[in-house]
Amino acid sequence: MSLVTWHRPEYEGRESELINQNAVADLAGVTRSAVSNWITRGQSFPAVVAVQGSHARAPRLYVLAEVETWLANRSSRPRSKPSHRTPARPRHEILAGRAERAARRIAEEKRRMTALYAELGQAAERLKQAQDELAEIETEIKEGGSPAGRSRVRRRPARGLRP
Repeated sequence: MSLVTWHRPEYEGRESELINQNAVADLAGVTRSAVSNWITRGQSFPAVVAVQGSHARAPRLYVLAEVETWLANRSSRPRSKPSHRTPARPRHEILAGRAERAARRIAEEKRRMTALYAELGQAAERLKQAQDELAEIETEIKEGGSPAGRSRVRRRPARGLRP
């Protein structure tokens, strides 16, 4: 046996005219938490007719006709529940857009990679030239001659010493 506290005794025995918050949410096409917000924030929401139970979260009952009138007078359009809402665009369009963005990113990364390879090739050529020049200098040093096209550099005496 369920304990029912009647706030409006004129509806006792007319339970078929009453609905709970879940039914209000279904009727309005919103979530139950939205209905809870309407009840706690809006003074114009229909008054509670009865409470089924004695605990704090006991279901509250409202008059169906009053709830329908209140919903009709609201300025917002009816919405569907988030779980039943369809995306603004069809899924294939969303996926096609994502695929295009991914393809553009791939093309940009390929372009950057090609530029890096070209730069790497140039750096490899400069490295090879420097290695060849070093090898040539080392060869001439071993042979006792001066590097090609360069004059011998005179050494300066250390500081503080006179020649």
